[in-house]
Amino acid sequence: MKINQNTRLNVLLCTTFMALSVLTARVGRAQQINGVPGSANSTVTVDGKQLPPLPIPFGGVIKETASESTPWWPPRVVPPKGAPNILLIMTDDEGFGAPSTFGGVIETPALDRIAKSGLRYTQFHTTSLCSPTRAALITGRNHHVAGFGVVGEAATGFPGYDSVIGKDTGTIGAILKSNGYATAWFGKDHNTPFYQASQAGPFDQWPVGMGFDYFYGFIGGDTSQWQPNLFRNTTAIYPFQGHPGWNLTTAMADDAIYYMKQLKAIAPEKPFFVYYVPGGTHAPHHPTPEWIKKVSDQHLFDGGWNKLRDTIFANQKRLGIMPADARLTPWPKDLPEWDTLSFEQKKLYIKQADVYGAYLAYTDHEIGRVIQAVDDMGELDNTLIIYISGDNGASAEGMLNGTPNEFTTFNGVAVPVKDQYLWYDFWGSERTFPHYAAGWAWAMDTPFKWMKQVASHRGGTANGMAMSWPGHITDVGGIRHQFTHVIDIAPTILEATGIAAPDYIDGIKQRPIEGTSMVYTWDKSGADVPTRHTKQYFEMLGNRAIYDNGWLAATTPVNLPWELNNATPPDVITGYNWELYNLNEDVTEYNDLATKMPDKLKEMEGIFYDEAKKYNVLPLDNSTLARFLTQRPSDTAGRKVFTYSDELSGVPPSAAPNILDKSYIITAEVTVAPQGLHLGMPDAG
Repeated sequence: MKINQNTRLNVLLCTTFMALSVLTARVGRAQQINGVPGSANSTVTVDGKQLPPLPIPFGGVIKETASESTPWWPPRVVPPKGAPNILLIMTDDEGFGAPSTFGGVIETPALDRIAKSGLRYTQFHTTSLCSPTRAALITGRNHHVAGFGVVGEAATGFPGYDSVIGKDTGTIGAILKSNGYATAWFGKDHNTPFYQASQAGPFDQWPVGMGFDYFYGFIGGDTSQWQPNLFRNTTAIYPFQGHPGWNLTTAMADDAIYYMKQLKAIAPEKPFFVYYVPGGTHAPHHPTPEWIKKVSDQHLFDGGWNKLRDTIFANQKRLGIMPADARLTPWPKDLPEWDTLSFEQKKLYIKQADVYGAYLAYTDHEIGRVIQAVDDMGELDNTLIIYISGDNGASAEGMLNGTPNEFTTFNGVAVPVKDQYLWYDFWGSERTFPHYAAGWAWAMDTPFKWMKQVASHRGGTANGMAMSWPGHITDVGGIRHQFTHVIDIAPTILEATGIAAPDYIDGIKQRPIEGTSMVYTWDKSGADVPTRHTKQYFEMLGNRAIYDNGWLAATTPVNLPWELNNATPPDVITGYNWELYNLNEDVTEYNDLATKMPDKLKEMEGIFYDEAKKYNVLPLDNSTLARFLTQRPSDTAGRKVFTYSDELSGVPPSAAPNILDKSYIITAEVTVAPQGLHLGMPDAG
């Protein structure tokens, strides 16, 4: 039988439609084929309910010989038409009032750029701590549901606190990747379980196992920007060796820019999802000397933290960030007023703040380079940029005096002011691991009370956020005051891309996305639309709150974030007082209505416990040190002998011998060269 070209094409099309009918029966609705089905350049936009998508059955013809047969290529998966690139940016430990975009005195032109070309959000909330916020951000679920009720280093063996993002809680990276996006993660990864962070893996909880094609960054809560514990994918790398002045803040911007340019050169039609999360401004504060000089010369902090609060608050009212009738919350009695300090204290604390301000300005500058690279590639109009200014409130973990080395805090050691002057001249260099005094943290969270770690109050959970997508966010330069939360970012991305939240990933039924898309706020008409995120719980280290339709009930913290101690905490249920605020009238949480409205407070407490049962918050736990010392799965547990036969580097503490409070012996077999033993020490002369 002779088959001409038209007959072959008809057979191919007929067979293809039969294959698609089979696929439709399996997934419930037809996929959208683009181009000639079976051709080498055909693509498909999947319905996304099952990821990865089921394979489309072969639609060609197979006979005994190739000449008698008809080939058929499976279509490549591509996102829906018009789906934008996504650049998701989040800085670290940056208080609400730190950046100029939200009233601060530290210039943040990159954040300003996004706010001026899009929208800024004044009631955006995080979880009050690093890895919990990040887990909520990349999953669209509450942090306890994502396994991060607390930082991974304090994980315990309960579902809401085990530091494992479950297979039923797929990330936005996994969703976009299976829908045809190129996905990359740059910077901080604080979501790999502490006990899985070594080169031995497993790697399914590393970025490359959670939906990201590429990873360039560090594992854990913080790292030196001068000599970081840096990985490319799962391989430790040391680009700083032999390169004095190298700094991760610049290097990761370089790497992200190269990644985007390379992608668009090779596959210009393929959109990217870049998750860009630098270490700044978490301690250690490591800007370059040029930035330290630039900010120090501006004398931004010479007036002290009390005057700084007044300046920031006035700026916030002028910018429309805060309403004209808002009231500045009082300064706490447990932190010293600036005017009570000695000359030596003021001089040291100003240096600490100058270096912090330089670090924030430097971080924002490098973010600006990444944004400008998107513009230079001609992709800015096709890119949704979301810039979150901090993953929680400003950090008081430098204690009352600040510290030249953050690890003194974790050992409960307060460094006297006079001793810190030994590091004064090179504060922020590779010879320090510094943090500022707690008074600056309270000021950086203006106008709110409290700071990082405190989930009950907006000082711990309020962060500025700006969002831009030219031609789609039409109220350019607008301000939005709707209550929003970090779990709202993932559903916003999904709606913007036209991609559905999947029912299954890798055959595992997915928990529903718990956030609410913010796309409804994008038009001018969205300025005064009531929030669609009407209820939200908060909990961290026993501090807790509940938001419900403009009302907020919050526990009064029983511990000070700038003090680490072993004191027995009060009963986690009965040992806390509750406060009550009407945020519709009192956005700064100034006027506590608890004694005036006890029935409303009791109602709100009940709502909190209903939400706690629903979202894996129970059991509540307000211990701190005990949680950090909890036994966890470990490759070193029970081992008493460790043998290393070759060069070994980059091993994290979780995979190394634990010598804390233990006697130990180190035995080494050494081959001595004829000229004698050299231990790498400089000559005595």
